[in-house]
Amino acid sequence: MKYVRELEAWSKPGHLLHPAYGKVLQQAMWKKGIPEDVFLGLSAIPEETHCESLKLAIQSGELTEDSFKEFCLSHGLPDSMQSKESAAKFLEYLEGRALAWIHLPIDAEPTLLPMIVKIISELGHIVIDPDDMNPIN
Repeated sequence: MKYVRELEAWSKPGHLLHPAYGKVLQQAMWKKGIPEDVFLGLSAIPEETHCESLKLAIQSGELTEDSFKEFCLSHGLPDSMQSKESAAKFLEYLEGRALAWIHLPIDAEPTLLPMIVKIISELGHIVIDPDDMNPIN
């Protein structure tokens, strides 16, 4: 079994991307020479967990229901907290979203991670360590 360091590519807050953007990003990264088994793009599929996360954030006072409703109104979305799409898009706008998994082999060429970080940064995104959600520079 090959050991890997697991990282993630994330969008920055304040943006909404097409649900399949992660798969498009994957193709772009592969064309730039990133190995196919290292960079795996994700599609954004709204699900019940988005509604639960939104509900918990509002209950904790981290977010307000009014800000959710304002966001929905300005983006033409249903303002129901049971709407998976609305909840997912609101959370993406506020927090960013995971775009891809990066499975960096432990024995990878030392230039591979800096190259990935540079390309992702130039596209306006960040690479994070999912263990502590800190950006990788």
